[in-house]
Formats: sequence, structure tokens, C-alpha cells
Amino acid sequence: MTNSQSSAADTSGTQSEKADTPISHSLLKKGGPDDILLLAYKKVEKKLESALKVHLSNVVDCDLKVEVGDSEKLQFQNWLSGQEGACVYLEFQLGALENPILVRIARTFLVASVDCFFGGQFDGEAQSTGPLRKSEIAMIERLGGSIANGLAVSWSTLLETTVRYNRCHYVKDDIELELEDEDVLVSPAAVHLSGHRIAAIDVIQTLDGLIAIEPQLNRPHLQKVNQIDPVWKDNLKDSVEQIYLPVRSVLARPTMQLSELSRLAVGDILPVAPTDNVPLIVGDRVFAHGSIGEQNGGVAFKIKNFL
Repeated sequence: MTNSQSSAADTSGTQSEKADTPISHSLLKKGGPDDILLLAYKKVEKKLESALKVHLSNVVDCDLKVEVGDSEKLQFQNWLSGQEGACVYLEFQLGALENPILVRIARTFLVASVDCFFGGQFDGEAQSTGPLRKSEIAMIERLGGSIANGLAVSWSTLLETTVRYNRCHYVKDDIELELEDEDVLVSPAAVHLSGHRIAAIDVIQTLDGLIAIEPQLNRPHLQKVNQIDPVWKDNLKDSVEQIYLPVRSVLARPTMQLSELSRLAVGDILPVAPTDNVPLIVGDRVFAHGSIGEQNGGVAFKIKNFL
């Protein structure tokens, strides 16, 4: 065999080996074949901050601020083994996809949410150890619903789909994900509550889930622009503006033992701590915050900020 024939044989063997090598996804490699998925998910992350702020504020019944950091690519088991603090893990279903979205919630944020929900304020130091209290378990269900709504709003930037809260894992050892690609995108979210910053939430999106959702991003019906009849739009606006909604404000939510309630009598006085952060509630949602005062001899509500 000549040198040229030997070289040609070597080249042929190399090409054969390349053909048999499975193609790995390069979601986070700029310019890679799956780069479009990363760009798409960035749109979801950008919307996530405002969506979580609205829905978490509603359920905690207190004004808060959410900061969502840039996602980091990690192997799922490496991320999971690094979780040392007390936390719970919520599992969400995106549409009909098999791969769930996980959300880690720090127990510190859980305690702070309970405190604010019952009219108190988080002091930045309160901690809860041992088994979860009933109030914390109830708050997990409320947070699960609100986070599902926030995720649905965020994903609506790409496609209309549902997000459903499935269940809560109280310890990390209970989490089992069957992943072909072990990599996940971890988006950390900090919450500012009662003047304190809490490393409250991690949103964990599997790469398997993104790869599975990709075909839906290119469907023609998702790219169509709906034409709205301007006359119908004006009539709908006029009709909506005539709807009556119940509006109320909650000055305080004192907590009392059953024995104290049974001893209440006419003339008893319940102490109420002064506050300038009274919620104004429209229907079942907090619409604004303000303070209680007086105007023309009557009790009045002064709006400080809208949510």
C-alpha cells in the first residue's frame, strides 16, 4: 500500500467514527445549533422577574421586590448535592412535557411569607427548624399556585401553554428526574421583603425540557398576528368599565387563641399596631398599599403605591 492509499484509508476511518458519534446539544455554546433555544429561554427569564413579583405579592399580601439573576448551566446532581440549607422543592408541569420545572424555596422565605401573610413583618432573623408547621405547609400550597401563574405568564412570551403545580418534595433525596441530558439551567431569584434580602428561590429548567419544547416554537399558527375588530374592542372596553368590584382594605390581622376569643365581650378592645402599609384589595387581589387617615370627619384611605 502506498503512503497516499494509507492516508486515504485513515481519513475514511475517521469520517466513519465521526458518523457514529452522537451529536451533543450545545445549548449554551454561542452560535451552536441549539443557540436559538438559549435565546428563547432568555426571554422567559426576562419576564419571570416581573411575573413573580406580581403573583408573590398577591399571595403574601405584602409589597416585595424580586431580582432574577442570569441562569447558570450545571449538572443536576451537582446542583442538588450542593443544597445544604433548609428548603423545599416544588415541581411544576409545563404543558404536556414529561420533564418538570423545579423551584427551590428557602425555608427562610417560607417563614417570612407566613409572617407577612398574617399582618406581621419579617425581621430578617426569624428562623424555623424541625418539622414544617401547618401554617408553612398551607403557605407552600399558596406559593405553588402563585409561582405556577408566574411561570405561565413568563412562558407566554414564547407560546401559550399551561403550567400546573404538581407536588412538593420536603427533602432533596425524594427528587427523582429521568434525564437524558444531565445539564439544567438554574436561575436564582432573590426577594426583598420587609427591607431584607432573601436568597429565596431557584428555578431549575432542564435542557431536556427545552429541547422537547423547541418544535412548538416554530409552528406557523404561533406566528400569526390576530386582527382585532376596533368596534368590538371599544364596546368591550365600555362594558368592562361598567363592572362593579368589591374594594376593601385590611388594617390588621391579629392572631388570638381560641380561649381568648371565647372570653371576648362587648366593650373589649383589641390592640392594633399602627401601620402605613395597609393593603387595598379589589376582589381577591391586592391592588395597592396605603395608610388609613381622616378626611372631612370620616375614615379615609390614602394610596401610597400601586402593584
